[in-house]
Amino acid sequence: MLTTVPARAAGSSPHLTVTINSLSPSRLRDGSTVTMTGTVTNRDQHVWRKVQAYLVIPGAPFTTRAQIGEAINNGAAYTGSRVIDQGLFDDMGDLAAGQTLNFRVKVPYGKLGISGAQGVYPVGIQILGTDTNGQRSRDAIARATTFLPLISSGQRAVPASVLWPFLMPDYRTADGNYHDPRATLADISSGGQLRNLLDLATSVPRRSSTALIDPALLVGVDDLVHKRHLPKSVEISDSQVAAARTFLNDLLNFARSGSCWVLGFDRPDVLALANNSDLRRPLTAAIEDATEAALTKFQLSGRRVSWPTKDGVTANLLSTVRGDGDNPVILTSSDVPGWQRRLGSIVRYTTPGGPVPLVVNDSLDVGVPGEASVVTLRQRILSEAALAVLQRAIDPKSRADAVTMVDPLWDPGSSSSNGDLGSAFDAAFVSGSSLEDLMTTSLSTYQGKVPVNARARTLTRAQLEAASDLLIAGTTLTSIMPTTGSTDTDYARDAAEVLGVRWRTHSKTGVTIAQSRARAASADLGKIKIQAPPSVTLSSSSGGFPLTITNGTEQGIHIGVAIDSSNPGLTIPRIKPVDIGAGERHTVTVKVDLHDQNATFLTASLVSSNGETISHSKPFKVRSSKVGAVLWVAMGLTGALVLVALFRRFRRRRSRIVSERLADDD
Repeated sequence: MLTTVPARAAGSSPHLTVTINSLSPSRLRDGSTVTMTGTVTNRDQHVWRKVQAYLVIPGAPFTTRAQIGEAINNGAAYTGSRVIDQGLFDDMGDLAAGQTLNFRVKVPYGKLGISGAQGVYPVGIQILGTDTNGQRSRDAIARATTFLPLISSGQRAVPASVLWPFLMPDYRTADGNYHDPRATLADISSGGQLRNLLDLATSVPRRSSTALIDPALLVGVDDLVHKRHLPKSVEISDSQVAAARTFLNDLLNFARSGSCWVLGFDRPDVLALANNSDLRRPLTAAIEDATEAALTKFQLSGRRVSWPTKDGVTANLLSTVRGDGDNPVILTSSDVPGWQRRLGSIVRYTTPGGPVPLVVNDSLDVGVPGEASVVTLRQRILSEAALAVLQRAIDPKSRADAVTMVDPLWDPGSSSSNGDLGSAFDAAFVSGSSLEDLMTTSLSTYQGKVPVNARARTLTRAQLEAASDLLIAGTTLTSIMPTTGSTDTDYARDAAEVLGVRWRTHSKTGVTIAQSRARAASADLGKIKIQAPPSVTLSSSSGGFPLTITNGTEQGIHIGVAIDSSNPGLTIPRIKPVDIGAGERHTVTVKVDLHDQNATFLTASLVSSNGETISHSKPFKVRSSKVGAVLWVAMGLTGALVLVALFRRFRRRRSRIVSERLADDD
């Protein structure tokens, strides 16, 4: 005889975590035995005694998403009944503070007490225990829940797909070095979060997956491989370099081998950019330049996609990021009021500029107790597909599917213990598909109203302005470098890195880094100077004078000189651009013709090939030594008069001397 008791939700005070590590079968069927294993960890500061683990399942399944949503909101409504027959639960013993114990429960199909109707049965584990006061409540002190579908054979399969995001976990500080390269190395090495996520992704049939790649991750791992941008205190071993190289190659192989979507460099805050239209265009261009440079370097291609944060989607944002109309926007179901599963996970939304595809992330198990595991992900995919099958059976126009987006921060554990995710696509009612496959089908139209204002906070205006200043200075610098190489994209990368959503929660640090990089770029411009003489006197109406150009930067430059006159009627031809090596000086001679002018004030400017002004000299005076004809006549007459006066004075003096001598002779 089956013995069950109503299961009650876990109390709010105990601090224990439960993880489901295995569940078989993955799909319910008559005659099977449900076996569940996992762990319980005591995070309290005291022991729990006589701990027991019980399987919990309701008698009737869920057949719609709405039922599951209501049940999750009212936790006690879907926990079902505990199977308490002797031998069908696990006596785990005492659980000390900080200790983890394994559990294992096995319940034959006939002992589950279920109706056997088609649908999705929530199934889970509940933990009971005795506290330090010797009290043992019927309330569970911890629990974990997942789902078991039961679908009869002969049902038409529905599309199922997994979206795998790979984001850059670290950032570069104001000095250009990475903040925590050791943590990134740990993430991408054996047993690390990103390594585990990639291993799990590659275990799934490739046709069933889509890679979502942040180009900043590719660049960052490549920097580690080549030991670039590392703090002086960080040393990377050969084995760490090898692990980084392996991860990079494996990630690229995964992305190249099937459907690949590409984020903007370092997942930019597209809401902040959309809200600041005066700064958006050049900053968006910088993100695009940094993204394209990374894709070119690593020979990767993929559909571009935007990923705003939850509560960070507005109608203006969707209109701004739609691109050519084929760039998807990933958002959550809460961002599209009125969206229904029957529309499918990818829908068309019409903006003033045209349609844009929306990928709606609507997780089945949000709010479900327990730690996420590969098993719960597998059961989520199967249960999403089962519910889609049931909906399509009663609604032939339904486009319900089973699209699942993985949390980019989730660590599924090592491949030896992460379960069999690929088996989710072996079910007869599941048809593995990539998101690219779904994008090429006829999409339903979402006709709801996207919010006008977003609840999410964005990057500050100060950060966007600092990124803009950095970009202006960097663009000017690169315009005067004859062999730019990667320099063209270096400043684009610098700007893109301070526009990521990561800086929303670290605003002060983000602004500091952005402003520091802007100052550094401006300081480099300040090292390029032009010096003119204090004044110049020409020997005639025309002549030349020297100008000295100093390149105090660490790179060679190709730069021209323009001369402005205080007299608008005087035009001086621009000097042909010259090449100046790093740390060197160069003198150019300027030819000028004042024509009939006596003097003018000039200012010398250094200019790039596209007309950008780099720096100015101080104004200096240029004058001519030529004298006009009238002045020459006046000077001649004056000289003649002087000569006549001198001659007359000389004659008078001579006459006086002669007279005096004659008188003496008499």
